[in-house]
Amino acid sequence: MAIVPNFSASQVIGEPSEVVLTDTSTGSDGAITQRRAFLRKADGTFMVPTGTSTDYIQWPYANASITIDALDKDYAFAIVVQWLNISNVVLYDKTIPTGLTLYNETFDYQLTQMFSGNPLLINDDSFFEKKSDLRTLIDSGNQAIVFAEDIFAAQQCYNKATEIRLNNT
Repeated sequence: MAIVPNFSASQVIGEPSEVVLTDTSTGSDGAITQRRAFLRKADGTFMVPTGTSTDYIQWPYANASITIDALDKDYAFAIVVQWLNISNVVLYDKTIPTGLTLYNETFDYQLTQMFSGNPLLINDDSFFEKKSDLRTLIDSGNQAIVFAEDIFAAQQCYNKATEIRLNNT
């Protein structure tokens, strides 16, 4: 019986540099011996952990999940997973556009904590503008992925949100 290839991508709060891929495929295929994961960025290049010499991350078939520690900011990816046989022939593949936004989401929550500790911050135009812009950019990037699978537009939004986070004074 063939598999119906599928996977999910997530992040764990407190570990924004990591992405966790989990194989959620159904069915089986005895010919599959390995998987590969590609994190294709909006500019067409690939992200891999330091020290990886290929464009992909080898994902052992025996492991249902893999944690990839490679992110240095928020990214929009077209994540591609391939299921291969012993001869490295791709038997199945699946691509899922994904926004990984834990760096900026964490910063947004820090701003929320600041506000809850000092409600008068809502009257500070620069604070409210920064928080509003950040939230709008994160949400707009996420919408670009959900509505149009547009990782380029999403990355532009995430980059601008990252500028706000990094220029916090």
